[in-house]
Amino acid sequence: MSWGGPAKALAFALVMMSTALVALAAPAGTPQTAAIPGPTDPAAVPTGSIDPTGPGGPVDATVQGFLADPALPPTGQPRVRTDKNCYLPGQAVTITLKNVGGGTLLYDSLPDYEIENDTIGAVRMIERFQPGRFRFEPGASMSWVWDQKWLAWDAEGRQINKGMFVPRGEYFVNIWAQIGFPIPDTNLIARAKFSIGECMAQINAGDDIVATEGQAFQFHPVIQITGDAVVRSVTWDLDPAVDSNGDGNFTNDIDLAGTNPSYAFGDDGIYTVTMNLKGFGTVSGMDRTPQDTVFAIDSSDSMAWKDPLDHRKIAVKDYVDWLVPDDRGAVVDFDSVARLVGGDHLGLDYARIKANVDTIDASGDLFLSAGLFVSLYELRDYGDGNHKWLIIFITGAETENPRDPFYIPRAIEFAKDLGVTIYTVGLNVDAEMGSTMRHIASETGGKYFPAATATNLRKIYEDIASEVNQSQGQFFTVSDALTVTVDNVPPAVALDASVPVNVSLRVAGEKWHDVNLTLFKDGEEFARASVTRTPGSPDNQSVSLGTIEFDLESTYEARVEYTPLDDPVSGSENGANPAWIILGLANGTELWFHHTFNVNQPDTWVWDVADVEGLFVGRSVALFAAITDPGSDDVTVTWDWGDGTIDIRTVFNDGVGPDPYPSPWGLPVAFTDLGAHTYAAAGSYVVILTVFDDDGGSTVLSFTVTVG
Repeated sequence: MSWGGPAKALAFALVMMSTALVALAAPAGTPQTAAIPGPTDPAAVPTGSIDPTGPGGPVDATVQGFLADPALPPTGQPRVRTDKNCYLPGQAVTITLKNVGGGTLLYDSLPDYEIENDTIGAVRMIERFQPGRFRFEPGASMSWVWDQKWLAWDAEGRQINKGMFVPRGEYFVNIWAQIGFPIPDTNLIARAKFSIGECMAQINAGDDIVATEGQAFQFHPVIQITGDAVVRSVTWDLDPAVDSNGDGNFTNDIDLAGTNPSYAFGDDGIYTVTMNLKGFGTVSGMDRTPQDTVFAIDSSDSMAWKDPLDHRKIAVKDYVDWLVPDDRGAVVDFDSVARLVGGDHLGLDYARIKANVDTIDASGDLFLSAGLFVSLYELRDYGDGNHKWLIIFITGAETENPRDPFYIPRAIEFAKDLGVTIYTVGLNVDAEMGSTMRHIASETGGKYFPAATATNLRKIYEDIASEVNQSQGQFFTVSDALTVTVDNVPPAVALDASVPVNVSLRVAGEKWHDVNLTLFKDGEEFARASVTRTPGSPDNQSVSLGTIEFDLESTYEARVEYTPLDDPVSGSENGANPAWIILGLANGTELWFHHTFNVNQPDTWVWDVADVEGLFVGRSVALFAAITDPGSDDVTVTWDWGDGTIDIRTVFNDGVGPDPYPSPWGLPVAFTDLGAHTYAAAGSYVVILTVFDDDGGSTVLSFTVTVG
């Protein structure tokens, strides 16, 4: 960091002797847009929840980092970006610092910025810090506009290049703030890169995104072509910690393709997503552009009669002989399936490529889409971004695979997203499939060659080579990054605590008296039935409420009412009417519970059963909990049975062990947990079911179980 003037330089040196810098920049190699001009600039505009009078105490440097431990409170995360990856000389640079984390950032000064070049050093220095206790709430931001002019001093305090624009080149913006109370130290809190000069394309990956785990969102970049160039592809690298293609660049993997793809992260966290735009700019006098070519060769049984002399293989090997140093090739064999021959990725060993061509046979059915996709995957994962990407797709197109009409359009769109040109070559192809081959080529910028015989292939490949070799210009890649903040979603729990029971009412005794049964759930009536005693066997005079799913989370009461006053009398005026509630369990067991109504005893006319479940629930209880979570979380299930017994189980998302944090690549959580317990004594117990995910989210269910 640089301050203006010799006194400031000395003061800074003393500070640097007494404190270590805390650098929280993006990982090395991560291309990001950049920076912030400070309070001395008239255009400095802080926005969001910034409270210079807010409370604060000593702030440890860990407030800058995102804490993975869910037991700790969420922390802030500073990110700095510019509105473009590249600026024309003199073009205004807008710089934004934002808190993309879930907690508050606390500083003892207003953050300020420095812009430096690796060769010439700082071109915009920090003149002084504005003191105060500043709070940056989640989502808060500060923005400035820099005019690309020098604001720097030499060691003697003389201003350098006053009023002049800075030269072209690569620049970094460093955001500094004072942290610590009562004596603050100066800390580097964020860093990003941008360039000034001839811009073939100016891009912005789009606004930072806030979502929840499992929630799909869409990217909306801004792309402006300022030079003599065309866009060939737009791709997205979702994880700067992984180098999927093994080229040493951790931010150019093709995890998504297309300008506006949709995606959903499977775990909460803060993710740096890099957009890579590949373009081709024509430059007069440039050498021929190298090519990466995948030779996709039909090996289905139709080749036995369409190309019995293997002319297609001879012609491909001739094409390989025309490749020049830096051109790379690979071979894909496809019939009902497709494979990269020999596992040999795009390379410069031309003898090996020709040997792989010789292994192509003529056996099996044909699945055109398989050949297309395996070829595209090879270019996606192993193609050189500075090369032209080609597929030479040679086939008799003798496909009857029902999946081809569905997958071929997808392969075309994927090729266009990657910027791959496909040349299709037909061997005795009928008119309908010839139209498909022509469509594949024209949609991707290639050509279709309807070769009537295999012997024409030599001339076809000469035409392709001639066209490719005439391409003058260069491929370039420009990058920008945005931040996706994903919030945790607690697990959802659906408790299947139901017991199916058939509930019946049986009445005997005096004739013509009616008895009513009402069933209540959590105090609300939800089932009713009535039976009148008539001559004949009581077994034929019962009434059923049907099968009731008794939910153990709820409370059930039953009321049986005898209403003799409006009924005809037959027999003794003191006659009795026995009644039974019959509970039929799923295992065939019937439980009978009895009460006798007497005409002359009104106190017997209402029979209340306060706890129906207690009549059939034994001391052993089995409960099923269906647990879901859109995140790729490990989940811990805790059953507190209310009698001092607690069962705890953890279900690992990968079935092996704890996931790293964050773990966005796992599957959403979906499983059923069985809670089983046997009580030592009858009674009512409060059961508490708690489900935690590994990011601190939890859901709690509490209910009463009565056992007999």
